[in-house]
Amino acid sequence: MKRILFGTVTSALLAIAPLTSATAETSDLEIIFSEVDQDGNEVLDLGEVLVITIEQFNQTDGDNDNLLGKLEVGDLASDPEYSDNDSNKDGALSIEEVIEEKITDFKASDTDGNGSLTFEEVKKSYESNP
Repeated sequence: MKRILFGTVTSALLAIAPLTSATAETSDLEIIFSEVDQDGNEVLDLGEVLVITIEQFNQTDGDNDNLLGKLEVGDLASDPEYSDNDSNKDGALSIEEVIEEKITDFKASDTDGNGSLTFEEVKKSYESNP
C-alpha cells in the first residue's frame, strides 16, 4: 500500500520514491518525511499521515467518485497490494479502505509503540517493504 499511497496516490506520505544510497545528500525519503511532518517536530503522528493521505486521495480521484479506480492509479492497479487493499473486492479503493491500510501501516511501522514515527522507523519500514 505504501507504493499506492505514497507513489500513486500521488507523490508526496508519502510519494515515496526509491531510497538513494547513503550519502551527504538528502534522500527522497528524507524530503518526503519533512513534507509530511507538518508541525516540524521531526516525528510523524497519525493525524499528519492521514491528512496527507486524504489530500493525495482527493488529488488522485480524477472523476470525484470517492474511489480510486484502476485508470486513476495506472500501472499500480496491477500491483498485488492494490487488490489486497480492496477489501470489498469492487475493483477500486475507497477512502475508507485507504485509511484503514494507512492506519495498519502506521501501527506496523511504530516499532516502539509510542504513537509517532521517527525517520528511522519510516526508513526501516520502507526498506523492509519497498
